Amino acid sequence: MHAKVLLAGLASLSQVSAVPSEPVARRAFEDYGIEVLEWEIQAFESGPMLTLNGTIEEVNSQVLEINPDFEFNEPSESELAALYDASAFEKRTDFSGSHYMCDTRDWMPCYLSRIKKGITHLRGTSGRPKNGPGPGNCGRVSCAGRSAIWWCNDDRSTKELGAFGSIADGAQYIADRCQLESGLKAKVAGQVFHKTNWNVIVRYDSDNCGWFDP
Repeated sequence: MHAKVLLAGLASLSQVSAVPSEPVARRAFEDYGIEVLEWEIQAFESGPMLTLNGTIEEVNSQVLEINPDFEFNEPSESELAALYDASAFEKRTDFSGSHYMCDTRDWMPCYLSRIKKGITHLRGTSGRPKNGPGPGNCGRVSCAGRSAIWWCNDDRSTKELGAFGSIADGAQYIADRCQLESGLKAKVAGQVFHKTNWNVIVRYDSDNCGWFDP
């Protein structure tokens, strides 16, 4: 059985009221507002829509507990190419000239291989991500193998992106510029700030994220 995941929104747990004069550095991450993703999904083809919380990987596990025969649709390379037409993709997630940081003094690096899988999952996910008012209001969208992708809203108002692919593109931007070493043990950590007041963070995360040996 195959099904698609639709994002319902983000349930706000906390907010940060002060407007930063410059991009918020990683060392202040504990001061960010934290949100938990809320997804709408059908565990059975003719069943009701369920609301589940967590990262895309956590939702996958929850659905499999409900329906062991459930299968997520993994997009093929040709499907990804069709979904992300180059011209439209660049307009939606143009990070050219964006401020980014690769210094890992404050955030530990994570496995690049796991981040790449998270990027693929996000690009194949239906729906429009929504994040509550910021600045510095963040939600963890993907985490596996202690390797996480976070999305943060730096606007005072709620922000909605056109697709999860926009977050994936931010993570890819970091992966392309902040890689440490190479091969299976390659690691990465960083943060990039989009000009429309949102940012993406790639970092090590041990909170319900599981060990991973690539």
